[in-house]
Amino acid sequence: MDKRTMIALLLAVVILFVFQTYFTPKEQPQAPTKEAPAPAKETAPPAKAGEPAAKAVQPEKKADAPASAVPKPTKTYVVNTPLMTATIGDLGGAITSIRLTQYKEKVNGKEGKELLENITPYQYTPQVFETASGGAATDATAFSPDKQGLTVKDRPESITFTGSLTNGKKVKKIYTFHPDRYTVDLQVSVDNLDPAKTFLDLAVISLKEKPSYNFKGPFIYDGKSLEQIEKLEKPIDAKSYAYAGFDEGYFAFIWIPAEGSTPPLKVESASQETPIIRINLDKSDVSGRLYFGPKEIGVLKTLNVKAEKMVDFGWFDIVAKPMLWGMNFSNRLTHNYGIDIILLTILIKIIFYPLSLKSYKSMKEMQKLQPTIMKLREKYKDDREKLNREMMDIYKKKGINPLGGCLPMVIQIPVFFALYKVLIGAIEFRHAPFMLWINDLASPEDLFTFTIAGFDLPIRILPLVMGITQVLQQKMTPTTADPMQEKMMLFMPIIFTVMFWGFPSGLVLYWLVNNVISIAQQYYINRKAA
Repeated sequence: MDKRTMIALLLAVVILFVFQTYFTPKEQPQAPTKEAPAPAKETAPPAKAGEPAAKAVQPEKKADAPASAVPKPTKTYVVNTPLMTATIGDLGGAITSIRLTQYKEKVNGKEGKELLENITPYQYTPQVFETASGGAATDATAFSPDKQGLTVKDRPESITFTGSLTNGKKVKKIYTFHPDRYTVDLQVSVDNLDPAKTFLDLAVISLKEKPSYNFKGPFIYDGKSLEQIEKLEKPIDAKSYAYAGFDEGYFAFIWIPAEGSTPPLKVESASQETPIIRINLDKSDVSGRLYFGPKEIGVLKTLNVKAEKMVDFGWFDIVAKPMLWGMNFSNRLTHNYGIDIILLTILIKIIFYPLSLKSYKSMKEMQKLQPTIMKLREKYKDDREKLNREMMDIYKKKGINPLGGCLPMVIQIPVFFALYKVLIGAIEFRHAPFMLWINDLASPEDLFTFTIAGFDLPIRILPLVMGITQVLQQKMTPTTADPMQEKMMLFMPIIFTVMFWGFPSGLVLYWLVNNVISIAQQYYINRKAA
């Protein structure tokens, strides 16, 4: 591999790091949450005996949040479907846990993926409250269900919770679960509702830990564009919208109002780390769907609200989406995304083979011209402009493109970036196994880990093998570098091995297979030219 090609490779990896550092959502520094003192007349309702006192309501013009310190449910009711396990507490008759049975919390774990975090002050969702001159009346009371639990098998089943706000107003929450959907139909009704003062809050995720490589936070889709709210500096109102929710990276919560009924909502913060969706109950009844599930294009399409727009790979979407579609198509036969990555790599190498052949010929011709080029450099060592003109004249006479050796690599850089975005953003690759110990293509490979002086050193085979193939490929490729530059270029495989050490194993697999095929192609071209 010649100097220019190796530099192009290095630039690809460096750009990836720069892109990850400056163009992806970053964790915002979290300031400690401070409760502002409230006037005496704005205190929350007194707590019941044996319950912790509620925090004071903030004296703001906006709707006050319900009391942040609430008791825990005394009873819980479990709903099992083929896709999820939901736990509903008697406190507020609201959901306290959602676990997806088809996805695991950890790659080798047995527990289902938890989608409703236990975040303060929102210990359950949805939460109904009403503001008043004396504070906020919440639904933090014991609700009664019409069933002791549900097991949903072949048809939708409903469970109804009835209770009251702390001011005595009656509230009813009806949940309908489906055997084949990640959606929960919700209907909430409040007696003697005051449209200006009654609200329903939805809070699912915490922003305490935000990944640097993927968006995590609230979003709103207005029917045309999806707005990702990376930093919630002030409340955002939405009177017209198709859906809103919280993106967790691979999973999402979505609130979808019933068709023909779109109650106004606001996205704001209950604390420094808790985004909430606050719905204004402008009618005595509000209904819609709560989606707790994966960000999988096929599943999101079934919601019929263009929720698939949430799967967005940014600048590389135009390359990443067809790439993902192709691997999903081949996966129907292989049932192994590692094999699908290998097949994708082979296809890319076949498509780019004419360019690779042209690149090889260009580098071979430039290698033949090296004695002449060296003489020119010696002759015009003090006149850089004259040297460049003379060199370009020679290349023109011989029909050589000096950048031809880099062309195949430059064209493949978008593919490299697109695959990286797919691996860290497509749910299909989360915990997707390849073979043996490689059990998660979206994470770095981990054969085993040494602990030396308190530091963990993970041992990874794919990056090491990739480094070896990089050396072989470099040895087989015609070079125009002088002996000193050749010795310096020997360090490039080491640099690449170190850089790829922390990359997702699927990306390292792609580059490894790419190198192996390049070596085979180079061997074939060399024999043909001999």
